[in-house]
Amino acid sequence: MKKWFKKFLEKLEKANKENFGNGKLDCCELNKKGNSANTKK
Repeated sequence: MKKWFKKFLEKLEKANKENFGNGKLDCCELNKKGNSANTKK
């Protein structure tokens, strides 16, 4: 694998861990979390 692409993937992995934690990136789970934060009271 090209070095620049491998380095890019490592940076992407690190950014995802910082933003989403170690949980799975399931679209349904992320949507539930996003909707609960945006609900009107």
